[in-house]
Amino acid sequence: MLDRGRLGKGVESLLGNIVEAELSRDTQQVRLDSVEANPHQPRREFSPESIKSLAESIKEHGVLQPILVRPAKDGYQLVAGERRLRAARELGMDSIPAIVRETTAKESLGVALVENLQREDLNPIEKAKAFWELMEVFELTQEKVGKYVGLDRSSVTNTLRLLELSVEIQEYVSRGTISQGHARALLAVRGEAAQKRLCQRILDEGLNVRQVEVLASNSKQKGTLKRRAAKNGSHNTRELEDRLSSSLGTRVKIQHSGTKGRIVVHFSGNAQFEDLMGRLCRE
Repeated sequence: MLDRGRLGKGVESLLGNIVEAELSRDTQQVRLDSVEANPHQPRREFSPESIKSLAESIKEHGVLQPILVRPAKDGYQLVAGERRLRAARELGMDSIPAIVRETTAKESLGVALVENLQREDLNPIEKAKAFWELMEVFELTQEKVGKYVGLDRSSVTNTLRLLELSVEIQEYVSRGTISQGHARALLAVRGEAAQKRLCQRILDEGLNVRQVEVLASNSKQKGTLKRRAAKNGSHNTRELEDRLSSSLGTRVKIQHSGTKGRIVVHFSGNAQFEDLMGRLCRE
């Protein structure tokens, strides 16, 4: 059952009367084969051990908390209770207690998101995507999302930033291959390629979060120095172009390509060309 205290203030206004509907506990038995999955289920990964443990509990005590469904074309669509539904199917049960409520797709998504956000084993990427969907669907600010799920705005912001990482790195975070702390440190590195290289070092060398933070900081400083060097280089190039232009009496362009380059001298008409040849070919 959704814990109104843990959800934070204002959840009723977010989800209308759906929470009250679940709390009313007017249940009925519905066939498992009549319940289809929620296409907006924010949780993508379910631990087999967790489902097995819940199945054992249901086998001994029964389903203590009904699932929440809404009428669908050929039966029902799940709103909340994915783990209970999976555990019941694993046990080979024919039916499961359920609360049936007419809800909109938007309300259904809201309940599924908030219910899943209460689970401590929701991985950081799943949580970030749930926050993002709450913001998109219900047009909430990060501060309001924080109020609804009982977190401060900075926690919501830091979690959402994980979605700025590449899909590959997000997968590592989802599976627990690298921690959320590692991921946040990687965000300080400029560029996806550089982030992936450092992520690979985490995997290969077993770097801790502090080590990644130091490497990320060094990478950032190097990037700053390179940009400054490039900027200074462009200033020096322009100064040389001006000196050559003044000496030759025409426009001169210096072009760099790594350690190579070329000097382009512009002229207009045969007379200027002959004058330039005279200047450049003096012995």
